[in-house]
Amino acid sequence: MQLDKVYAQSHGMASGAKPASFAGNNDGNAFAGMLSQAARQLAGSAPTLRPPPVHDGPMNDEDIKWIMPSRQAVALHGEYVRQLLDEKMSQAGLPLSPPFQVVGTEGGKIKLAGSRADLEQIERLCNDDKELGSAICNLRTIASSVPEMDEAAAYVRAWQQARNDAERMAVFRYYSARMSVPTKVETWLGGDAVSVTVNGELMPQLAA
Repeated sequence: MQLDKVYAQSHGMASGAKPASFAGNNDGNAFAGMLSQAARQLAGSAPTLRPPPVHDGPMNDEDIKWIMPSRQAVALHGEYVRQLLDEKMSQAGLPLSPPFQVVGTEGGKIKLAGSRADLEQIERLCNDDKELGSAICNLRTIASSVPEMDEAAAYVRAWQQARNDAERMAVFRYYSARMSVPTKVETWLGGDAVSVTVNGELMPQLAA
């Protein structure tokens, strides 16, 4: 799957999501179905330390760890980016420090910022190396979806607890407004680790 499609599908689903689609499924089946659909969209390009989950059949626990937007998935993708970046920059004779920031991945094109004299060379490396570029794009796509997953899970719980139509409508309106808030993802590469913050929250890193 092309990077621009991965990015567009993920963000398109987010911007066009309608919380009301959960309304008739108090058992959460619709929510689970959306996760399965998201998995199929990212499968084949999601970077892993094992063969990627490209199958269309039932997902196993390891597939879900990598594909479902969560803090754990951000940690996994971040460590994968760190390992790839270490390898690719070493091969190119580029030092990992000082760190630099990813400021854009629109259409799969990596845009960097920082004070390094070799920043343009690193940016070319990230864009020319398909494996590295895909890993960076997927990291930011997964990270950007974490707040929406939090809100969607909270929505399902609140909907199930609502006692009547008036309360359900209030739940729908409240979470519809919250889900429309843009997500800010900041990503720093280089140095000893990959640092990702989402709406000011520092995402966990995979323990060495």
